[in-house]
Amino acid sequence: MSSSSGGRLDKARESARLESDPVIATGAVDEVVLPEAAPDSVPAGPRARPARAPEAQESPLRSALSVLTTIGPPLTIATALMFYFGWARSNRQAAAMGLGDVSLFGYSTQDYVLLSISTLYIPLLVMTILALAWLALHRRVAYMLESPATRPRLRQVGLLAFGGGVAAAGAAVLLATLDPDQAPLVLPLVLAGGAAVAAYGAWLAGAANDSRGRLPPPVPWQRALQILLVGTVITLALFWEVSKYADVVGLGYARRIEQRVSQLPRATAYSANPLGVLAPGVREERIDVGPGSDSATMRYRTSGMRFLVRSGGRVFLLHDGWTLEEGTVIVLPDGEDTRWQFSHY
Repeated sequence: MSSSSGGRLDKARESARLESDPVIATGAVDEVVLPEAAPDSVPAGPRARPARAPEAQESPLRSALSVLTTIGPPLTIATALMFYFGWARSNRQAAAMGLGDVSLFGYSTQDYVLLSISTLYIPLLVMTILALAWLALHRRVAYMLESPATRPRLRQVGLLAFGGGVAAAGAAVLLATLDPDQAPLVLPLVLAGGAAVAAYGAWLAGAANDSRGRLPPPVPWQRALQILLVGTVITLALFWEVSKYADVVGLGYARRIEQRVSQLPRATAYSANPLGVLAPGVREERIDVGPGSDSATMRYRTSGMRFLVRSGGRVFLLHDGWTLEEGTVIVLPDGEDTRWQFSHY
C-alpha cells in the first residue's frame, strides 16, 4: 500500500511540473530568440577589435638587398665616372707632355680611380648634397600634394619646371652643336640639370592635376622606359662634363709639372751597360771597377734626370730644364740590371 501510493504521488508531481513550464509543455523548440535590448536602455560597451595578424618581419637579407638596389646604380655610375675621369685626365696630360697616349704609362683600373679621387671628391660631394636637398624638397612636395587647396599651384609650378627644363636642355644641345670646340665647361651640367628638372616637373604637373581630362597613368613598361631614357640623358651629360673637365685638369697637371721640374727628386741610374739616354743635361759616365768584377757589376752611372712616375714596369723621368714645348720624357725599363738612387740634391 505504501509503495503504490508513493509511486502515484511522484507521477502527479511530474505532471504538475510539465504543465507549469510552457516551453517543455509545447515540445522541443528549434530556436529560441532572445528579445533585443532597446538602444537607450542599455549603455553600449566597447566593441571588441578584430585581432590583427602579426606583421611579417622583414628578413635581414631582404633589407640588405633593398639597400643595395637603392644605392647600387648611383654607386656604379660614380665609380664609372671616376675611372673615366682618371683615364681622360691622364690621357690629356700624356698628350700635353709629348707621350702621345696614356697607354704608355701602363696604369691599371685602380690607378685611374685613385688618380681621380684628389680632383673629383669635391664635385661628388656637391652632387651628394644636392641629392639630399632634392629628397627633402620631394618629401615636402609629397606632403603638399595631399591637400586639394595646394594642388593647382603645384601644377603651375610643375608646368613651369617642365618648360624651363626643356628650354635649358634644348639650348645646351643647340650651343654644343653649333660650336662643339668652344662649348663652355658648364654646358653639360645645364643639359643634365634641365633634363632632371623637366622630368620632375612633368611628374609634378601630372600628380597635381585634379581635372577630369587628366591622362591615365602610363603602363609599367612605359614608365620604366621613361625613367631609363631620362637617366641615360643625365648619365651621358655627366660623362660629357667629366671629359671636358678632365681636359682642363690634365693640361693643368702638365703645366704644373713644367713649373716644378726643379723640385722633383733627382734620379741617378747605375747599370752594367750604357743606357744610351740622349737628352739635354743628362750625363752618362763610366765607373772604374776592379779587374776581378763580373759582367753584373754596375759600370755606368747616368745622372741629370728627374723622377716623374714609376708604372707598368717602366720608370718615367724628365731632364733638368724640361718644358712642354721642347722637353723630352725619358722612359727606361725597371729591371734588376738597373739600380736607382733618388735624392733632393
